[in-house]
Amino acid sequence: MKHSALFASLVVSASILAGCKPATPQVVAVDISIQLYSDGAPLALEGVPVTLANSEATVSFDDRTDASGSVSFSVTPGSYTASTTYKTVEDGKRLTLNGSNSSVLVTAAPSSPFRLDLKKVESQQLIIKELYTGGCPLDDGSNYTRNDHYIIIYNNSEFEADASDLVIGALNPYNAHSNGNKYYVSGGLIYENEDWLPAGGAMWYFPGEVKIPAYSQIVIAVYAAIDHTATVTASVNLSDPSYYWLANTSIPAFTHKKHAVSESIPVTHYLYGYQINQQTAWTLSDSSPAFFIAKMSHSELEALCTDTSAFDFTGGTTATGWAAKLPRQSVIGAIEVFAAANLAASHPRFTSDVNTGYITMTLGKGYTIYRNVDKEATEALPENQGKLVYGYSLGTSDIGGSTDPSGIDAEASIAAGAHIIFSQTNDSGKDFHQRFKSSLKK
Repeated sequence: MKHSALFASLVVSASILAGCKPATPQVVAVDISIQLYSDGAPLALEGVPVTLANSEATVSFDDRTDASGSVSFSVTPGSYTASTTYKTVEDGKRLTLNGSNSSVLVTAAPSSPFRLDLKKVESQQLIIKELYTGGCPLDDGSNYTRNDHYIIIYNNSEFEADASDLVIGALNPYNAHSNGNKYYVSGGLIYENEDWLPAGGAMWYFPGEVKIPAYSQIVIAVYAAIDHTATVTASVNLSDPSYYWLANTSIPAFTHKKHAVSESIPVTHYLYGYQINQQTAWTLSDSSPAFFIAKMSHSELEALCTDTSAFDFTGGTTATGWAAKLPRQSVIGAIEVFAAANLAASHPRFTSDVNTGYITMTLGKGYTIYRNVDKEATEALPENQGKLVYGYSLGTSDIGGSTDPSGIDAEASIAAGAHIIFSQTNDSGKDFHQRFKSSLKK
């Protein structure tokens, strides 16, 4: 034993003299499993694709669940996010199972399996197809914002849609990166387990009957329903007589000069509104709106927006901070936008049952937030044979933005006579991308 100890000592000494360094400890991979859940119980569903990505989003792993609804990975210790989007058909309706768990903390002895709770998203007829709020460059190089905003509502089905009870609005705070966001506390929304959302600014409605044909759309100008290209080349023409306008005629306090309308827009295409926050214009964020469409009767909307005793005052007790408690079950579409320049300071405003994820937008470039094509559903329509245009090139992923993963050019395909079915997962990061230019600019 003494000889062995002496020999070991000599070997170590020789190694030091030779300049050898101690071996770097080897990181050992850990086997973990992730189990699907739905409605609080394990979901035995085979073939669901699950992605596991590290917290820096630099490494990801993909696999599919087995018959028990479980999937296994071998990863090094660290923090991960598990997510999935799975499309299926149930009782003749298109469904998306959508889920995300950002709390997969893998240690040397992990608590396994980790849960991945799925939410069922049933396809809606009326969807937000496009949201243009970021403005564009002026001819002198500065930015033209807060004037030429518009929204496109699309009928994502083969049946005529009734939009008469549609309600349009946005949540407080109107910027995702607001320093005074009192709703997002300790890493979560204070109303996550409540039945309401904080609607601010104003909410708008159609005063008359509005029907949208199958696979068709309506364009709604937000502030100025005029031809903006007459003074700003890069902007958009919102004076088309088929377009609608969020009119300030029903809200006397909205006196800001940006509320303007062309004589070509018929009065029957004016939307009316109820004011919530006391401003001179609607407070729809240029850079990072939490925009929604909902359905409720005009009488319900009026009561919601005018009964201040039922308002939420978390955002402040003054007339610029309070919010109407919008019933969550009334929301049929939502989009969460974060400003590219303020990602680190941004927080979600929609609860996870309404929307997960966010889409990033760069301000003042003429970019727009546009919905992705549901490739599988669109290609399955027999009438689209030979009409779909591929090689989509108007995404912005090459300049730090995003693009439509389907590769289908929706606008070019529509012009060729195709019917487009757009993605509906209730995850803004998966449903939308940042488009290089407005779809109204051909």
